[in-house]
Amino acid sequence: MSDARNNPAPPSATSPPRAFGRTIVVGDLHGCHDEARELLSRLAVTSSDRVVFVGDLVDRGPARRECVELAMQHECVLGNHEENHLRQRRRPLEKMKPDHAATRRVLEDVHLNWFASLPLWVEVPDANALVVHAGVLPDLPIHEQPAHSLLHAQCVRPPDRKSYWPSKAPEGWTFWTNHWKGPGRVIFGHTVLDRPLVSRHAVGIDTGCVHGGSLTAVVLPDWEIVSVPARRDYFGPKGSGVARYPVMNGVSCFS
Repeated sequence: MSDARNNPAPPSATSPPRAFGRTIVVGDLHGCHDEARELLSRLAVTSSDRVVFVGDLVDRGPARRECVELAMQHECVLGNHEENHLRQRRRPLEKMKPDHAATRRVLEDVHLNWFASLPLWVEVPDANALVVHAGVLPDLPIHEQPAHSLLHAQCVRPPDRKSYWPSKAPEGWTFWTNHWKGPGRVIFGHTVLDRPLVSRHAVGIDTGCVHGGSLTAVVLPDWEIVSVPARRDYFGPKGSGVARYPVMNGVSCFS
């Protein structure tokens, strides 16, 4: 999938017409339903709030279907894990990776159809914010961003449109947040960080809940960061036996 035109999902979503109080953007769940419920409870979410998930609801953690059905009550952007399940929708379970097959066993067509409806980004105009799953390339408006970047971006070297995992990045390739200067402040997940990244133009909120870290949200319009700790490590630690790589502003990621 090389550009948004090839993606089965609608490209974007903007704020619904009704008035909202806060917009709450929640990081990657990966099956961490208990922590998601705890986080929303701590934030005292009401019907006047808009809740947006950054994708990667499924795989790895213990309550994958429950996470999908929680997000179906709110809003969500497409994550690369959801996109992967769409690509493998007709693939026999025995030919899938065991963890992906475990997810597929608990999902039904209604869940996959919902994945196919998800946008690649969500706009929050009142906060001059964009919500994407992974990242963006510099000097491209959001509607011209390649879908692959929105779903996978990590280390880049503009104007090249390729992206590398931090562990595989050649010399001179740096994390995309070092290059994006707007317009819009981008809220993203996908890359597991050792703590939330808060910079002028980007806010990263995947703090590795499924790996025993925490589940993080950013609350607009005040840009407040709120986290709850993981109940346990569900999938294997990202911070032990996995290399740490610099992102920016003293924040590191695991790869």
